[in-house]
Amino acid sequence: MFAFYLTTKQDEAQGRLSDLTFGYYDKTKFDGEVSWNPVEYQYMFGVPFEDIIFNGKKSNICQNNAHKCLITFDSGTSLMSMPKYATQLLA
Repeated sequence: MFAFYLTTKQDEAQGRLSDLTFGYYDKTKFDGEVSWNPVEYQYMFGVPFEDIIFNGKKSNICQNNAHKCLITFDSGTSLMSMPKYATQLLA
């Protein structure tokens, strides 16, 4: 188990800092239910996802696709990356 807690610059100015925890999550920084997802690509903690939603509208990026949709949680990547087919569908 690991958890990301991301803050804004305004939050940081008030003393609330972003953090990454391993083996637990801070319940004071979380509302809702925990979602458990199977890790299907263990090297990069890849878990399946169904779609990407922009402004409330589904992109349908994973429908009718020969590729399995996986998302990777990476605390060291400042940019998003995705396969070429996905980039082309979103363009």
